[in-house]
Amino acid sequence: MPHASPADADPDPDPADRPSGAPRLDRAAAAALDAAATTRYGIPGLLLMEHAAIGSTRLIERELARTGIRRVVVLCGPGNNGGDGWAIARLLRGGGVPVEVVELASPPTPGDAATNRTIAIAFGVPVRPASDLQDPSLARTLDDALVVDALFGTGLARPIAGPAARLIEAIRGHPALVVAIDVPSGLDADTGSVLGTCLPAHVTATMVAPKPGLLSPGSEALRGRIEIVDIGIPPELVAAFDVSGRNPPNRG
Repeated sequence: MPHASPADADPDPDPADRPSGAPRLDRAAAAALDAAATTRYGIPGLLLMEHAAIGSTRLIERELARTGIRRVVVLCGPGNNGGDGWAIARLLRGGGVPVEVVELASPPTPGDAATNRTIAIAFGVPVRPASDLQDPSLARTLDDALVVDALFGTGLARPIAGPAARLIEAIRGHPALVVAIDVPSGLDADTGSVLGTCLPAHVTATMVAPKPGLLSPGSEALRGRIEIVDIGIPPELVAAFDVSGRNPPNRG
């Protein structure tokens, strides 16, 4: 089924157009905020990941209802962004949505992402390697699916190359509606520049607050509509790591 381009799929105002004072988190602040949530409040990373997955899954379910799409393909990378993807796949399957994971690489063990991978597989989520999508007959599985991009998140700071770049190029050749988790894979979270290649999204579910790169000039064509996902971090802690310029960062 044909879907709207990212630029056409923006019925809601972006966070950039909302009232002033909203926080922003760059790459370093986002990582430090997660760490502080654990050290200061005792919130384990696995719980933060679960909140990210729950909020993202709700958004995905709304997109499925809005578009009439019935299937979801989740692209999972080896990091915590992929961990979000594994948890999303498990939640969708638990809700009766046909879903499968295309795995770029397995996460290191032990770790939160590896834990979510193990749980999702135990739930019966089907998995296939990313190399399968190089086969045109298998790649057509994307044509009638919503694609969740959980390959690379805010922490990506180097150009995408090799198998990851080939996977992204394979996805770009299909008309699937794409929901990016945190940032579209390949979009620099700080600058909005493209790191080698980028998978454009129709909707970006970004955690806690927008990243500067999502609001940079020209980013609209790559990130689509921005939706903020609450992952259970207290607002006062978020404010301490805000890099919007309105509230000077306080990382002490």
